[in-house]
Amino acid sequence: MNVLNVLNNIFVRLQRWKQGIPAGSAHLYNWLATRLLEESYSYVVKDIDKEKIDKILEIDHGPGRLLIELAMKNTYDLLIGIDISKAMAYIARRNFICKKVYGSLNSVVADAHMMPFRNKFFDLIVSTGTLYHIRNPAVFFRECIRVVKDGGFAWIYELSHDVSDDELSLSSKNMKKSKFMLRITAALHGLPRREYNQGYIRDALIESSIKYRVMYNGVITKLILIS
Repeated sequence: MNVLNVLNNIFVRLQRWKQGIPAGSAHLYNWLATRLLEESYSYVVKDIDKEKIDKILEIDHGPGRLLIELAMKNTYDLLIGIDISKAMAYIARRNFICKKVYGSLNSVVADAHMMPFRNKFFDLIVSTGTLYHIRNPAVFFRECIRVVKDGGFAWIYELSHDVSDDELSLSSKNMKKSKFMLRITAALHGLPRREYNQGYIRDALIESSIKYRVMYNGVITKLILIS
């Protein structure tokens, strides 16, 4: 576990320093997302299905897998995704065309710290695997609340490797991935629970003065910002 903590700290620092995924890494991530993270996207879609929502913004949409799943349901008035990486936005648009949903959603190249949307516009903001490479989380949290409607939410999902073996076993079964692969993926592509309880994410939440709660479900940690 100590090795995983070290790896996680290194990758989080690198991602916060270099925001946005360059072209070569973007293509690799597109390939990995399909194989490692598909079940986590399905988990998020099931969460969203429980609510009556019309306008959704996905932050850091990556290759667009989550937006595609939502668009294929054809039950939302507006689906928009933003990503700071031009290379990733290009890949997402190519995936939209491949899945024949290009006309059902929009992709915008933008910085999550300064979103190009008017106040109180979206019903829900969602992000998966984003928070660990946000440079200034407190600014990001306030920006989320600015663009979501009163009474709306921002749902921010991350993978956490510091879970019990029983929780890991349950996630392994639900996500159809080996425990080893889930633990490694969470260490390289997520935030440990400790950051929400006593680390820099908790500090940023306090600094932002935003209402929030944190929910844990195996390796999936869900941070809910409340407008």
